Amino acid sequence: MRRYSIYVALLVSLLVSCSTSGPTVAAGKPCVADSFTVVDGFGGARRGACTLLSGDHVQLLIRPEDNNVSNPSAWYAFKLVPREAGTANITLKYIDGYHRYRPKTSMDGLRWSVVDDSFVAKASDGLSATVRIPLSDRPVWVSAQELILPTMYDLWNKKITAQADARLSMLGMSKSGQAIPLLTVNENSRDVLLLVGRQHPPEVSGAFAFFAFYETLLADNELANQFRDRYQVLAVPLMNPDGVMGGNWRHNLGNTDLNRDWGPFRQPETRLIRDLLDRLDAEGKHIRVFLDFHSTRENVFYTQDGDNVTNPAGFTRMWLDNARERIPDAYPYTNSENPTGAIGVAKNYMYHRYGIPALTYEVGDESDREAIRQAAAIFAEELMRLMLLQTYE
Repeated sequence: MRRYSIYVALLVSLLVSCSTSGPTVAAGKPCVADSFTVVDGFGGARRGACTLLSGDHVQLLIRPEDNNVSNPSAWYAFKLVPREAGTANITLKYIDGYHRYRPKTSMDGLRWSVVDDSFVAKASDGLSATVRIPLSDRPVWVSAQELILPTMYDLWNKKITAQADARLSMLGMSKSGQAIPLLTVNENSRDVLLLVGRQHPPEVSGAFAFFAFYETLLADNELANQFRDRYQVLAVPLMNPDGVMGGNWRHNLGNTDLNRDWGPFRQPETRLIRDLLDRLDAEGKHIRVFLDFHSTRENVFYTQDGDNVTNPAGFTRMWLDNARERIPDAYPYTNSENPTGAIGVAKNYMYHRYGIPALTYEVGDESDREAIRQAAAIFAEELMRLMLLQTYE
């Protein structure tokens, strides 16, 4: 423990004393130190300008995608390519943000580990942090969260549709022309459960919940089979592929927070949702529950308050209370009931349009990944049980 405290003290000293007068290279260009190179030419990368502070120490300028980002979800992702074994000291200096995410590393871009806190020194104001990364003879990815890119969604979609009775189609295209897939189960049913994921690019923990929740809906057991026999399930796993690929903090390529564009529908991604809702309405279908998966600093559901009665009344409280009896202690969560005035938020728009239980399912940034999956499966099971008990006019 003493050697860790000594190291942290050293990093704090570096944060305070290092000059930034060394060579600087722009984002997108290799940043060469004595024993490693910092690169960012891959999907999800955000590195910023790189300044050489010493032979084994660089500073990265981490800034948002545009000047209108209101939520400081300060994403970063880059790769270290070593020339020899040693140590890389990386100072993350934030512009219009602060150090929010615990750094994670991977040797293959697929399996990730959280960097021990003893190897991270955060400035007292949170505006910078220095991370120590041991180097071997292999490249190492460093990222704010695990990289879950559109190609990985494609593989998951194919696995799901190969193993269960979901049908994969295209909802449409993003602003850059990337496909936005739609998963459909039991399209002939008039009663619909609608799920949406990844409106905000960095919100990876919410994606883990989405995967586990949806897989539970498609399980081959009596509960899930009965549910799918009665309900249509529509799912948009990845609404903002452009933002994810660009390493954005919050927005799509239209400099817009998609979860503030429900109602205005100014962006191509949200207009696809509008068109989907219009089609369902025209076909006489009824959305009964809406879930929007996100991440924040804690596990919380944002729901309607007592002044906004849903149909069915009291459904959300009953669902979350039923689940609470089974949720593991490693996944504490709260139900935050709120007014529904901000129409541009997805859950508020869906409530005002349909009067239904409409929830933002928020997962803590650093919540235990296995606990996320376990809790999501329980939430899905309890939702199915409760929806199967409902009768509608």
